Amino acid sequence: MSHSFDFIDDRFFDQRIKVPKVICQKFVQEIGDLMVPAPAGVTLDVQTGKLNQMVRLEWVGPPQLRAVTVLPNKVINQGVVPVRLLVDNIVAIQLLEIPFQGVIDCPGASPGDIVQKHDVQIEGFSINPVQILTEGVLTLHLILKVALHLCLVVASERILKVNAAETFC
Repeated sequence: MSHSFDFIDDRFFDQRIKVPKVICQKFVQEIGDLMVPAPAGVTLDVQTGKLNQMVRLEWVGPPQLRAVTVLPNKVINQGVVPVRLLVDNIVAIQLLEIPFQGVIDCPGASPGDIVQKHDVQIEGFSINPVQILTEGVLTLHLILKVALHLCLVVASERILKVNAAETFC
C-alpha cells in the first residue's frame, strides 16, 4: 500500500497580503466639445440652419485619458479625442483634440485610490454650426462634440490575513 504525502500541507502559515479591494465599478458615458472657426469656404444656409458643405470628423487615434483625480466619493476623468475635420471628404484641419470630461459618483472613493479605465470606445461625433458676433460681424463657427464610453474601476489597497502556503516549485 502506497501512501502519498503532500509536503505543502506542512507549510501553511498565517500571512498578510496586500490586495486591491474594488470600491466601485461603473460603465460611464463622457461627453466632450470644442468650438472652432469654420474652415474657409464652409457656409451656412441661414434658412435651414444646415451647412452647405458636407463636414465630418474622423478620429485619428485612440482617446487619451490625460488626468484622473479621485475626490471623496467621486472621480474626475479628463482626456482628449484626436480628430481631423473633413470638408467634402478633403482634410481641412489635420489635427484637433476634442477635450472630454466626466464626473463619476463613486461612494467610498478616496484620494489615493487606484483607478483603472478600460474598454474606451467612441460612440460618435456631432457637428453644430453657430454664428458668433465677432467685432460686429457674424462669423461661422463649428461646435464639435464627441460621445464616448468606458469602464471605470476604483480600488483601494487592503491588507488581508490569510492562512496560506508558499509553493517551493
